[in-house]
Amino acid sequence: MLRAGALAAALLATIPVLSAAPAEAETAGVTTQAVFNNPIGTAAERWAIVNKQVELVNGAPAGSRIRVAMYYAKDGTLPDALISAHARGVQVQAIFDNKVVAENQTPYNNLVTALGSDTSKPSWVIDCGVGRGCVGTKAMNGVTAIQHNKFMLFTETQGTPRVVVQSSANLNDGRDGTKGWNNALVLAGNDSIYNAYNGYFDDLAARRANNNYYDTGRPPLASGNAKIHFYPRAATSDSVFYSDPGEDTVSTVLDNVTCHGNSIVGTTDTHRTRIRVSMTQFARPYLADRLNELDAQGCYIEVAMTYDTANSMAKASLEKLLSKTSSAYGGVITKYYCGKDATWIHDKYLLVEGNYYGVPDRKIVWTGSHNWTTNSLRQSDETMLQLEDAAIHDAYVSNYNKTRAATTHQPANGDALATC
Repeated sequence: MLRAGALAAALLATIPVLSAAPAEAETAGVTTQAVFNNPIGTAAERWAIVNKQVELVNGAPAGSRIRVAMYYAKDGTLPDALISAHARGVQVQAIFDNKVVAENQTPYNNLVTALGSDTSKPSWVIDCGVGRGCVGTKAMNGVTAIQHNKFMLFTETQGTPRVVVQSSANLNDGRDGTKGWNNALVLAGNDSIYNAYNGYFDDLAARRANNNYYDTGRPPLASGNAKIHFYPRAATSDSVFYSDPGEDTVSTVLDNVTCHGNSIVGTTDTHRTRIRVSMTQFARPYLADRLNELDAQGCYIEVAMTYDTANSMAKASLEKLLSKTSSAYGGVITKYYCGKDATWIHDKYLLVEGNYYGVPDRKIVWTGSHNWTTNSLRQSDETMLQLEDAAIHDAYVSNYNKTRAATTHQPANGDALATC
């Protein structure tokens, strides 16, 4: 039972097509789509992402292959579906962080019993080892790398070949899973992006250590209206490990946003570019500085986040976002969830609606497992998927508005600092 145009070389094509693959790929059973859970809704709404994942697993035919890279597995719904798929002749390969072993997690143990851990076989499940990710191995100031990915790859499901599912959710009936705000992006019909993920998975499985995988392992790849980024990405040096915006993908994205020049999208007054951020961990203070700069330039900026009071860089980031401003545009509009709240944000997405890389009236989504933390950027195994598609973007906006509406923590800029 299911529970409930000179820019293309640098980034994306400006025409919002669904894929670069032949049209027949999109007319099959799976289409590119966004899936969101609602942690304060019905059971079906809470489990919407898991249900979609299981639906796709159940749609994989015998002889096909499913690859899964997840942080950990406390909830057995998806692992049980993978075991059933294996029993009917689907090849199942799965990679987890060592957390599954350290915590003796039953769903992972069940996968080991069913699939084994011999990577020379068609089906297997492994972890990355102690104190490291599978690719990222760097430790810094007592913080180690982890395998933090949350994606699935299908050679075929529901009659559609080469499907990617990129999610923000962990396999847990908790606030980082079904009881928190999460999203999943299903990408169909883009073979180049699928193949890039597939190669990354091979490197994870081989535990091929590379602490600058972003540049020297599998560099960012753009195909059609999508682009994929793999991590970790090294800083220029350890001396700027926490403060190097020049080697930060998100910083580069924000540096190429222009606040004016749109004629269709953006704000309803003068079509100013809109930026929306939904983030579990916002702990790179220089990104808060950049958002403040963009607000002063006229962008309309909203941030929704989960506030970890124990994280000094998260505290610094939030204080910057809420600082008193002389901007004529009023500052970044920031709402947050507290760590003690029953529900919180576990998303990791950025939306840009407007002028990007000198082209106005664009709608772009960046989503994946990548938090705005140094660990996600510099140390851990992570993915961030970029998609330019107006309908997908607008679906994320609708979800974003629900996420923001569900918390009342919203101090005005310059008021008393955030408390939890």
